[in-house]
Amino acid sequence: MREGKKFKHWMIIASFSKDIEGLELEKCTRPMKVGNVRTPSSLDDMTLGQMVQMSDCKTGAELFYRVCKVLLGMEAKKVDDCFAVEVVRFVGWVLGKVKTINELFDKAKSQPSDEEIRAGINQLNFGIFGLIDWYALRMGITDHEEVTKVPWGRVYKCLDMDKRTNDYRKKLQKVYEDEHRK
Repeated sequence: MREGKKFKHWMIIASFSKDIEGLELEKCTRPMKVGNVRTPSSLDDMTLGQMVQMSDCKTGAELFYRVCKVLLGMEAKKVDDCFAVEVVRFVGWVLGKVKTINELFDKAKSQPSDEEIRAGINQLNFGIFGLIDWYALRMGITDHEEVTKVPWGRVYKCLDMDKRTNDYRKKLQKVYEDEHRK
């Protein structure tokens, strides 16, 4: 990718190139700006709704345009006129950060016991809606749309606290059972 090449032109060339598959976008560093729009220094303020909007697309031109639209408020036409290096670096940086965020959420999920697995807990995977519904119930929010406006970090922290509390309760129950057997 050469400096000075516009994103629209780069996308045309990239669509015919097999080299794009080898790009390790998640290792990109954040540019200060994409076009004349300043990029966020972190994704700490990203909402759950923004994460959902970006999760709809995984690859191709749609991914680049969606990330710039959701996080920078840029329309596709404006993105096309930006330097390809800026757009690709920004989207790559975002993908790396979102991957890290998703790993945090995965770690905050409780590991089911053998008994829970036999009882069918794996059939209770409701995806992102399940997460939104859980948070709404936890916080007494009646409108799921309100949850999409909450920063992801707050939702994660609540999930992590609930996991740790549930893990403690399971251990305490086991201690009580062991004491009772004695």
